[in-house]
Parts: sequence; structure tokens; C-alpha cells
Amino acid sequence: MQPGSVSISQTTEVGCLYTPAEVRALADVAHGASLKLHMDGARLANAVASLKVPAAEITWRAGVDILSLGATKNGALAAEAVVCFDTDAAATFAFRRKRAGQLFSKMRFVSAQLDAYLKDGLWLRNAGRANAAASRLAAGIEALPGAALLVPVQANEVFARLPGTVIAGLAERGFRFHPWDHALGPDSVRLVTAFNTRDEDIDAFLAAARALAAIGRR
Repeated sequence: MQPGSVSISQTTEVGCLYTPAEVRALADVAHGASLKLHMDGARLANAVASLKVPAAEITWRAGVDILSLGATKNGALAAEAVVCFDTDAAATFAFRRKRAGQLFSKMRFVSAQLDAYLKDGLWLRNAGRANAAASRLAAGIEALPGAALLVPVQANEVFARLPGTVIAGLAERGFRFHPWDHALGPDSVRLVTAFNTRDEDIDAFLAAARALAAIGRR
């Protein structure tokens, strides 16, 4: 395979954000090597809501050539769109999509969700709610004895280290989250909030964690 593009995720795989200047810097390097810049925007809405900039400022105006605009992680069902800012890439994209087997039957019904998703700022309200929930969760974890945030919380993902007894106890109580030992070391976890995460759900998680941490200190 010959190199053809540089691909970045916004937000990143650890929930951090690329600023417009950082996207532009990456685009300049990619274009200088005759490569396209692709942005995986599965959580683009969270980035836009957090950075408080127009979506254009971190996409085409910053040099992004192709954007995968995801809605599935922000309230839609299997609804994704590919936005080609590069007209040459757009000219052949329909054929590439068919060759890759991505032409779904009755796709228009899936795509119709995007009308409601983008109308009246719904996508940003959903993302803003998810981001706020993550900030609430992160603040509670910071106050938890023996716990620590491992990555700055800039969108809707929280990466933290919790005492092993707390992790085990939370799992036993039915709280669902992902161990992240493979990437951030022992006793690390990944917690993700969404547009429908309620404050009472976060408070229940934190209350259980505090109770388990207190037991562990006895």
C-alpha cells in the first residue's frame, strides 16, 4: 500500500481535543507530503461543543480534506456521513463506497435522522449535555480517596485510576464501564457519558465508589 492520507480522531482516542491551530499544523505537514488529511469525527459534536467554535474552524478551514461525521455516539442509530471538502476526492467517492460494500438498502431512512440531528442545534445540545456529565463525573472522581484522573477531561470521556477494590465493587453492583489496563496501566478505567446520562446516575456511581473506598481504608 502506498501512503495516501493522515487520519486523526476528533475527539482523540483518550478524549482530548485538537484545537484549530493544531489541526492546521497537521494539515500542513500532510499536504506538504502530498497526503490528504482525514478526520474521524465520531465525536465531532463533543469537540465543537467543548471548543465553542464553528465546526468549520476545526475541519475544512483548518485543512481537513475528508470528514467522517458520526451521529451514532450522540443520539442517532447507525447514522454516519462522509463529507468531502476535497472536490477531487468527492468525484470518485460514490464508486469507492460501492466497492467497499457500504451502499445500504434504504439508506435514505437511516440518513433522514441527520435532518433532525442537525436541526436547531440538537447535535450540539446533546453533546454539551454529555460533556457536562463527564465534567461532573470527573470532579467526583478527583475527590475520591485513592483515585486520580489520568487524562484531562475535555469532552465526554473520563480516564481514571481507581482502587482495585472500588473497581471490583462497582462491577459487582452492576455499574458498567471498561477496564483500560492495556493502555493506561493497572486499575485504570474508561468511563463515557452520553446525551442521556442523568445527574442522578452519576451521583449514584460516585456514592457507591465513595462507600467502597471507605471500606477499603478500614
